[in-house]
Amino acid sequence: MTPFHGKLKIRHLEIVLAIADSGNLSKAAKQLHSTQSALSRALTEIEELLGGRLYERTGKGMMCTPLGEAMCRHSQVLLGDLRKAEVDLAAVGRGEQGSLVVGCFSLFSGWPLTEAARLFRERHPDIALTITIGTHEDLITDLDSGALDIFVSRARPTMNRDIYRADPIISDPVALTCATHHPLAQGRATLADCIAYPWITAMPGSRIQRELETNLAQAGLPLPATLGALSLEFGRELIRDGRHLWMLPGCVAAVMQARGEVCVLPVALGLLPAPMAAIWRKDRHSTRSMRAFADALAGVVAGANLSFGEEAAGGGLALSA
Repeated sequence: MTPFHGKLKIRHLEIVLAIADSGNLSKAAKQLHSTQSALSRALTEIEELLGGRLYERTGKGMMCTPLGEAMCRHSQVLLGDLRKAEVDLAAVGRGEQGSLVVGCFSLFSGWPLTEAARLFRERHPDIALTITIGTHEDLITDLDSGALDIFVSRARPTMNRDIYRADPIISDPVALTCATHHPLAQGRATLADCIAYPWITAMPGSRIQRELETNLAQAGLPLPATLGALSLEFGRELIRDGRHLWMLPGCVAAVMQARGEVCVLPVALGLLPAPMAAIWRKDRHSTRSMRAFADALAGVVAGANLSFGEEAAGGGLALSA
């Protein structure tokens, strides 16, 4: 029996995370609808169970010790597993066969996610499906904590392959697009033409943004006015002004162009490719529903007949006949 077997409580896990998140006992107490003195006593109890200090008091607040950081990691996983169990049991109680929580990088949250979700529901109506949309960083955090079963995003080269499994769905270039009534949509635009207009890009400091700045500098071109945004709804609204250009995943851009929503510009951005993939943790059981959703996503992408030939790097993205 471990030193804290039967003594460590769910409330203890919540307290550990609340203090780490707020860096302050008073704020953590308010967050947990408790009192500072009660939290202080509980923290002492937790530290006695674990045999060490979880936090150090500094001028910037309460900072995690190495033991505290480890406890926070395990608390996130344990609480995530409990939430997952609660969802699964509720689904079974409704007569369903379980649940699946899927995360999706925001720029894939229109096509192909919606079609994949629809296809999955048709094939597996007995699985309670939940979708959450976010950034890659937030989705990784949610996956690690157990809040997600699987997520759809770019499989970055820096991902630890010993921890994460990434099943590639499609490898495509990043495309530069504009509204169909934009002045550049009417002719053979060059990269030099494009920098005269403001761009909707990846977030400042991201890998894509750094590569874009480097590539433009090497081409002797200045960086255009940029606005970092990773939202399909925001991008759709902003390009309606007929001025903004919009960087999108090539596969998404090709589908949106086929639907008459955007025009893909024939310019090469020269960004390193990272495939869209279905991603989950190797240390967790790969369920039938997880594999089924990944299969549905791959089927949607394959069915779109996307074409990325030699012209793809210069904007030749299309749906094949």
